[in-house]
Amino acid sequence: MDVLHFINVFCGGLTAGGLFIVLTAYARSLKGLPAAEDISRIHSFFHPLTHRRMEVLTIAAALTAVVIAIVGPHWNASTILPLVGIAGAATQAILSRVRVVPMSDEIIEWTAPGQSPPADYLSFLRTWTWLHAGRTLGAVGAFTCYLLGVVLR
Repeated sequence: MDVLHFINVFCGGLTAGGLFIVLTAYARSLKGLPAAEDISRIHSFFHPLTHRRMEVLTIAAALTAVVIAIVGPHWNASTILPLVGIAGAATQAILSRVRVVPMSDEIIEWTAPGQSPPADYLSFLRTWTWLHAGRTLGAVGAFTCYLLGVVLR
């Protein structure tokens, strides 16, 4: 059971921490770049790497939360809180899949031949940042539940 809780908290923590760094450092750095093409080039380097890893970590944390609930000794904080954390992970996953990742793919396309950024690309980037903040909040909520599940055992 300790191994499951470790995997749950570890994966949830890496996801929440990684998305928080993207929100606080990366998104701010993108706004400081002089041109949309620069934003697109940087994003095309970082987005595929972070997206795939965050997806795998989120799924691993959610799956271990389910396993913890199934094999846990009885229903208490250590088995219920990880399940509650899945709601945050689901928020993160839905925002990622439905909005943030498609927008990221669009940002990457800004430098493709025959493509160009929208006229108000800074507004587009602001929307992306707000949506990313929503998924970060979901990931931090999930991590908090996973961690409390361990602390309250």
